[in-house]
Amino acid sequence: MVWIFLALFSTDAYAIEPIDIRPFRISNLEGKQFDSRKAIGEPIVISFFFTKCPPCWKEMPELFSYMKKENRLNQLLFVDSYVKAKGIEVDGEPDTKRMVIRFVDKLKINPANVYFDTLGSLLKKFLRIGAFPKAKAYKTKIIWPTILVISPTGKLVESIEGSRPDFIEIVEQYL
Repeated sequence: MVWIFLALFSTDAYAIEPIDIRPFRISNLEGKQFDSRKAIGEPIVISFFFTKCPPCWKEMPELFSYMKKENRLNQLLFVDSYVKAKGIEVDGEPDTKRMVIRFVDKLKINPANVYFDTLGSLLKKFLRIGAFPKAKAYKTKIIWPTILVISPTGKLVESIEGSRPDFIEIVEQYL
């Protein structure tokens, strides 16, 4: 966990070459399914978070407000993969769906944009393709929060690992 927080405020660049993303599906807190195949033609922004992550508390409402202002909420997924599952590192107690619901309610984020990755499947999918180069350099799985941007053609084009003051500007250049 120390590595995660040491890297959180670093703005070191870890370039990522565009990576093809295999289609995925995930259900939001309302039970509605997001299918990436139906989103081809528009970018997708995925923000990995967990409820006990202080930088997430600040970043999530800002990202939500920005995407709402841009009328792009249908392209925004907040994904909590902080679960006890093979291949995922959890320091302390994992999040539960109930915790996530309370958390996003407190932050005033629409549950339609929030996904609880019960088995960590989506996170594992991105781990397998090397979506977290900074985390890999720090010899960990993921740095919280992490924002991934998938292009309209279905390629991972950006990985913003850790808290950065310019994260909105980075996301904006892909929308």
